[in-house]
Amino acid sequence: MKRQIIAYPVIMLGLLLAPLGSRALAQTAAASAGTVHMLMRQPLSSQPGTDVIMLTVDYPPSGTTPPHEHPGYTYAYVLQGSVVSQLDHQPAQTYITGQMWSELPHQAHMVSRNASKTEPAKLLVYMIIPHGDALTKFLPAQ
Repeated sequence: MKRQIIAYPVIMLGLLLAPLGSRALAQTAAASAGTVHMLMRQPLSSQPGTDVIMLTVDYPPSGTTPPHEHPGYTYAYVLQGSVVSQLDHQPAQTYITGQMWSELPHQAHMVSRNASKTEPAKLLVYMIIPHGDALTKFLPAQ
């Protein structure tokens, strides 16, 4: 199987920030985004119309992803470092290497960021989503 690398959060951040007209703001935000590496996307044979996805997210020091949601069930496992995650209006939690959390379809992921200002962090993400849907929908700023 050929490994695909997709940096869509960086691209999406650029598209979202372009209307703001601030080149410095767009460059800073894009530089702090996580990088997504698609490992696999294939139909889930036992559930027609459903895909199973495996990917990693690499966060640079202080890296962050804007508020977003996913169209299906999402399971995130910390492979390296520590990550702060906040779902809906629950308190933010810090997960370290070997810990994980899950998200329901369309659950608001308000905070997703590397907890460290000096070390990278890496997530392994498993998703079950409707066939053909985009992996992430960014939410409006609140």
